[in-house]
Amino acid sequence: MKRINTKLMILLAGFSLMGVGCSNNGLSAANSSVADTGLTGGAPSAPDSGSSTDSSSTSYTNVATFVPVSLSEFNSYVGTHPLNAPTNFKVTVSLQSTGSNGDRYGGTVQISYIDTGYQYTGTFTAGTGQNVSLDGLKDNGTYEADFNRWFSSGGSNKFSGFFQDSYGSIVLVIDSVVNQGDAQGGSIVSGSIYYKNFAQSYATQSPYRKCWFIYTGPYACRDSGVINKSSVYPTDGGYRKLGTFSGLNVSQAFQ
Repeated sequence: MKRINTKLMILLAGFSLMGVGCSNNGLSAANSSVADTGLTGGAPSAPDSGSSTDSSSTSYTNVATFVPVSLSEFNSYVGTHPLNAPTNFKVTVSLQSTGSNGDRYGGTVQISYIDTGYQYTGTFTAGTGQNVSLDGLKDNGTYEADFNRWFSSGGSNKFSGFFQDSYGSIVLVIDSVVNQGDAQGGSIVSGSIYYKNFAQSYATQSPYRKCWFIYTGPYACRDSGVINKSSVYPTDGGYRKLGTFSGLNVSQAFQ
């Protein structure tokens, strides 16, 4: 998954050097925010403003602390630029109800972190509309977020769904829901994120279908466990666990 642009990094390095010689006009690396290059969308304006996920916190938002399974795995997710000492990992979930019954959820899932003074943000999306209808294509008219829904498993509510950028896909999983029972404004959830990088290919990526509606080839990212809700976690789509998150306010993340 290509998540770096050499020209961009050279440009950013140039700005940083300008700041050394001309502090009043230079870019402050510590306060800058850049997109995790190659991903759709930009960095959120204040991704670190979410409240702490410590159990003593009295305020939770749609921003939660993210804990990678390992630096090596996160480096594989990032793809082509080496990580130095990344910190402040966050996941931001901004979903809206869609589908014929309003029980599917499209929107964005963002993964952000800070490394060498810069903030990087990857934005993965699932649309809230329907697939365009074209002869020769499957799933015409199906909602793009058709597989992104809540379901019951093991006697409790779970959620799983696909989201994509230009270089790969992720599966957002929520496997624990705790009802606050106070004025917090909704349940607090925790879960995990799985990722799958697209294979390198000269083939053109379809502009008409997200990868979970592509059945074969380098841009396919289907997973039967997510599609059929036969498993809480991805089972057979080649996904790898990226990390876990906790302290997400479900009423703010799902609207």
